[in-house]
Amino acid sequence: MDETSTTPPKCPCCNNPWAAATSEMFAQMCVSCEEEQKDDNEKDTKNLRQYLDESVNPSQDFYHYANGTWIKENPIPAGYPSWNTFLQLHTLSQERLKTLLNNGDGKTTNNDDAKKVMTFYTAAMDEEKVETDGIEPLKDVLNLCDEAANASKDGHTDVVASCLGKLFATYGIYAFFSIGAGPDNKKSDWSLCQVAQGGLGLPDRDYYFDEDKDDKRIAYKAHIANMLQLLQDMEKESTSSSSGDGDNKASTTTATTTTTTTT
Repeated sequence: MDETSTTPPKCPCCNNPWAAATSEMFAQMCVSCEEEQKDDNEKDTKNLRQYLDESVNPSQDFYHYANGTWIKENPIPAGYPSWNTFLQLHTLSQERLKTLLNNGDGKTTNNDDAKKVMTFYTAAMDEEKVETDGIEPLKDVLNLCDEAANASKDGHTDVVASCLGKLFATYGIYAFFSIGAGPDNKKSDWSLCQVAQGGLGLPDRDYYFDEDKDDKRIAYKAHIANMLQLLQDMEKESTSSSSGDGDNKASTTTATTTTTTTT
């Protein structure tokens, strides 16, 4: 890595090094705390003590002694199963990202990274177009699934491998396994290619084999069938003007072959 290369601006309030790895747009995420930084430095110690609940004996219940006041002042918001300072930070970060994304549509910024993110966000939020397009944007992906499933039946593993590579390289979809870059555990200043399992749809392996999880497997299969049925319904709607036996047959094939790639 060229250490002499120009580094993008970092966060103006906390000199966040992540900004150097992303872009100026994300350095704006905590701009609003710039004016508060000086006061926050003075309040750090006070903030820690103000959340103590000194009515609790620390030798009997240290957790509520240390956190009792904070818990009382920060009830769990509606829609959350739990609440803590990390979730507060996450929520604040999400709100700041939303503000940044809503400040433009990707056409008025000169920052290429910001333009891509804003354009993507705007497209995803255009519900009318999403509904109008229906399943059409997924056609190429589903066709690849069909191709991989048919090749697998015929024993053409090279074609299956090619389809998996296209899903990842073209659409960022990991099937069965994922590939990415990460720091070397033994030499952290190196980044290595890392391969990991693709994961499971159910929480863990036991859900696929234990007898007492049989009801979960039945429900999971029903859920997958329902999702595929929704795809069929969307495809029928998008081709209603020229519907026929051929269209229905193609729709059924897509649903069937997609099932074979679902874990």
